[in-house]
Amino acid sequence: MIQDNDSLNESLKYVKLYNWARTLILSGVLKKNEKMPSEHMLQKKFGVSRQTVRTALNRLEEDSLIRRQRGSGTYISYEYGDNTENTAHIGLIMSYFADYMFPQIYEGIESVMREKGISIDVAVTKNKLNDESMYLERFLNTDVTGLIVEGTRSSFPNPNMKLYKEFKKRNVPIIFIHNHYSNLKFASVEMADERCSHELTRILIENGHRRIGGIFKYDDMQGMERYKGFMECMSENDLKINDECIKWYSTKDFDYQFSRKSLSDFVRKTSECTALLVYNDEIAEKYVEFAEGRGIKIPEDLSIASFDNISLSENARLKLTSAIHPKYELGKRAARNLIYMMENSGGEFNNYSYKFPVSISKGNSILDIS
Repeated sequence: MIQDNDSLNESLKYVKLYNWARTLILSGVLKKNEKMPSEHMLQKKFGVSRQTVRTALNRLEEDSLIRRQRGSGTYISYEYGDNTENTAHIGLIMSYFADYMFPQIYEGIESVMREKGISIDVAVTKNKLNDESMYLERFLNTDVTGLIVEGTRSSFPNPNMKLYKEFKKRNVPIIFIHNHYSNLKFASVEMADERCSHELTRILIENGHRRIGGIFKYDDMQGMERYKGFMECMSENDLKINDECIKWYSTKDFDYQFSRKSLSDFVRKTSECTALLVYNDEIAEKYVEFAEGRGIKIPEDLSIASFDNISLSENARLKLTSAIHPKYELGKRAARNLIYMMENSGGEFNNYSYKFPVSISKGNSILDIS
């Protein structure tokens, strides 16, 4: 049976929402008896119809992961840890559980740990250092056999050194994903953010763009590395960066920096730019929606390059040129490296770091104006 494009898109949206919720429930991020976001909130978050949300919820209910209570809402019915109390377990600390990234990374980690009979205890800091401290203490008290950590506010030196040193003292191996801290020496598995950014900037320049702006996040290492690659490529090609054409944001000031007023101001400042390099696809698509609402055509008036290679909307017309994030493979590599460290005495002192090679998905978001 052949589906038309509209029904196929709705099917894809339902699967995406279902996988997101299922992963959060099975990993213990959403716990038993916690309330699920409302149908309206899920509609807004995923940009889908109410029917698509209900299809996803129906399947979650069929899987006995949620229960619906008339007049009250939808609640988690699955209890994480029912079958894991006496098994070896690792800790996984994530700064976010974004719908477009976390499920695939978690599945990569879980696929390796499942083979070894090791369970995963997940914690999400929401990029708050106090929460990271709380979860590190919890993992110290529950005798985890290893830790996978996505750094919190990773562009800054970390204040939780004492806790990390206690893990090292107990010979509990730690591996970081996406980033690492400048004042802590641990192995990491990451994208080659600086090199990816350099390559995306080179592609923009190769297509004739000379006035290039950017949107970067300053409170994590990925944002700083992506700015560094952009800056170096511009310098190598004798092109100047106009500081007015760079928008910086952090977790704390996100709402303000992407408010209508702030974006309007940035559109005005970048009116002479022919291209933008943007921190990730989520931000890029948010900016594209705003710019096109102001009559700016992508890529005819403004070319866009980005990171992560995630399609967040069903806009068939525009496909971003984007650095490919390995997601599932990154989770798998981090888990395998942690296993090696756990099985080899003194393994954490060897170099188990890895950076994925640069890979670019060519879309139609860059116009050749050379």
